[in-house]
Amino acid sequence: MFDYIVVVVRDDSEVKMLERSLLREDVLLGTILVPVSESGWNGAAGNGLGTLFAIENASNALGKDLLKEVKQGNSVLIVHTAGEGTRNILARTCKNKAFVEVPKLTILDGVIKQLQDFAIPSRIMVAWGDQFLFFEEKPEDIKKCAQSTHVMLFGLRTVLTEEVASKYGIQIVKCGEGEGCKLLDFDDSRNYERVKKKLQTRGGNEVMVNLGIFTMSGVLAERMFDAFNDNLKKREGKFSSDTLWQLWISPEPEAEADYWLRERADSIKNELLRADSLAVIKSFALSNGTAWLDFGTNKSYYEGVMKILADDEVGRRFRAFLGVEVSSIKNGCVVLDSVYEHAAFERGVVKHCIISSSTAKYAQLEQACVINSKLNRIQGKRCVVYNVIDHASIEIEDCILVDVFHPNKGRIRLKMRIGEEMGAKEKWWVSRLPGNDFSLSEVADLMRSVSEDEIAETKKMFADVGETVIEQPIKIIPFIENKPWGFELWCASPRNYCAFETSGVVQKFTLDELTCLFPEKLLGDVKSEKFPLIVKIIKADENLSVQVHPDDAYARSLGDVFGKEEAWHVLERSKEAKIYLGFKNFMNAENFKEAVKREEFLSCLNAFEAHVGDSYHIPAGVIHALGAGIKVYEVSTASESTFRIYDYGRGRELHLKDAMRVVRFDGEGYGRGLKMVHKLLRKEEGYEEYQLLKGSGFELRLLKVQGEVKVYTAGKLRVLTCVHGRVTLVSKLHTNTAELSLATTDTVLVPACVESFEMSGDGEVVVAISSITPGGSTSPHDV
Repeated sequence: MFDYIVVVVRDDSEVKMLERSLLREDVLLGTILVPVSESGWNGAAGNGLGTLFAIENASNALGKDLLKEVKQGNSVLIVHTAGEGTRNILARTCKNKAFVEVPKLTILDGVIKQLQDFAIPSRIMVAWGDQFLFFEEKPEDIKKCAQSTHVMLFGLRTVLTEEVASKYGIQIVKCGEGEGCKLLDFDDSRNYERVKKKLQTRGGNEVMVNLGIFTMSGVLAERMFDAFNDNLKKREGKFSSDTLWQLWISPEPEAEADYWLRERADSIKNELLRADSLAVIKSFALSNGTAWLDFGTNKSYYEGVMKILADDEVGRRFRAFLGVEVSSIKNGCVVLDSVYEHAAFERGVVKHCIISSSTAKYAQLEQACVINSKLNRIQGKRCVVYNVIDHASIEIEDCILVDVFHPNKGRIRLKMRIGEEMGAKEKWWVSRLPGNDFSLSEVADLMRSVSEDEIAETKKMFADVGETVIEQPIKIIPFIENKPWGFELWCASPRNYCAFETSGVVQKFTLDELTCLFPEKLLGDVKSEKFPLIVKIIKADENLSVQVHPDDAYARSLGDVFGKEEAWHVLERSKEAKIYLGFKNFMNAENFKEAVKREEFLSCLNAFEAHVGDSYHIPAGVIHALGAGIKVYEVSTASESTFRIYDYGRGRELHLKDAMRVVRFDGEGYGRGLKMVHKLLRKEEGYEEYQLLKGSGFELRLLKVQGEVKVYTAGKLRVLTCVHGRVTLVSKLHTNTAELSLATTDTVLVPACVESFEMSGDGEVVVAISSITPGGSTSPHDV
């Protein structure tokens, strides 16, 4: 193992993270960890000057000369993680991709763990913080080669092809004479024809992929400190180590090096030749069996992690390295070839997946990599879902989804296709990709000055929102959908958002997300896989289509959670406005098929003259239509399944086949007993409470407030919509008081865990109560 490990990070906040033992003890193995920041350098230093700056900073942190320690026989590993530029989207969760996780480890943990066996006395090894290398070679062979030269590069044996040349820097070498390979040329042009020509003219017998990892002697490091002393004093300048090696070995280097670098490269090389008999530079050839996993891009992260599942030698070695096994079954959820930790699956297909610290209730994931998640009901095929807290409903295909936490912006959701970050930088880095509120460059700018502590605190607030905010009434953000016949104002639904402000940070959740995060607090004893209600205000300027909704059984056969039961409460109406509900006369399947062909189809239905204050119950399977000139409050179970039967020639799709399977021809199908009689439940000075109707999935009540009243909820979820006037809700939680003012159409969610609240003002409120528990009793003062 190494005597010292120096990890180069971006700023002091990341230094503090590492000082708080981010790295695992079984990875460090007692090695002295020295995290150093590159933030003091003016601009980017590259891993050439960056390595010298890291040694200088590490010496200051240790209070001893690290170069002297190397010359006395100690070994040092320097891991670069601070490179500027376009980091992948996964890194935005913590700003440094080396801290991104794979199962059981961060990438940085893995980089260090795999190299610990290859510590070399009197040598500094320099590596990148986003690459795993599983060597087949013996440590003593690598050590012997490194100690025979001042610089030892690592090369991966390969066959020269256009694809290889276009992707990697190439070493041209001659192997077979002594330790290591003689390095004849180095090419980073990514030009196949140029590399092919060099191979022919330079007399090499092999080409190797340059891995960017190298070792160097303390003598070389000293010479470099002397040569670049002015840069270190001024904290400016930049070059990569590969540029330096190329200047040493290539007769016509393509490297765009300034004169000052060329001159100093020659000086360093000449001094090394005079210093001792060691070779200046060699390359160590790694066999084709070496597993090289690069996690530098989203695509390579996904592909690298999925190699854990591979049924080959790389997969077996990777699993052994991480200490994971593949499994096949978990809690009735078919999980084929999957690695998982702390998972609690219930049902759905999870196929060829990596799942880390997660729960996944209704997920259907295929070829997916999920790390650190709480997941409910997601679909997807070839996805990465990284470090998320909650996702009530994600429909993603070939996609990477990441949440970033910013102290002022709250949660920023980023989404892109796997591999979309490849190619022209301006196409994916600067532009806003579909579904994103920010471009990746904008997120990078936002996160640049944010500390890891701020990120962690914001994420914690987001995760813990239910500990306080969810225990009080919550105002719902409405949205409008325009229709050919008028509009719908969506007051509450699985798709509606709530906004919370905690410590100055505004966070948004859908009602479905809240249901997934806090089912018991929100729903009480109602068992539901999704937020159970939809509340709308509907204004019909023209007739709505004649339609019918499925029951639970038929809806589930289509993949929905609920069937659709509805109710209408009339708020406004024009003269002669009608509500159509159920068949007027005898109807069977045969007659029904004939009736839908006739233009006067409405004449087959019961027509109720609409009056303000009327309430109608519409069970699943009952044919119905809202007539022109009516404004209603509508509540339904949380299904959007509607089968359109007749649409007045508007050209929209009809669903006659499905409608035939669910339409009812029994008593309720004829509209019997569906215009409801209101029942007075409670009356006192300044307050009246009526039960408008009670269905199987909800109860509907009307509150008339003219003063002040205390309302008890009896542990049931309530959705309150102000339909007239203005009222104020006040609730108390411990020492906190929440006050919400409701004007007409404003809607508030009252979670089941809220025992009571006070109402005051002058107005009318319609209350939708999610399914009453069978046999449950209600207080005379509950709503």
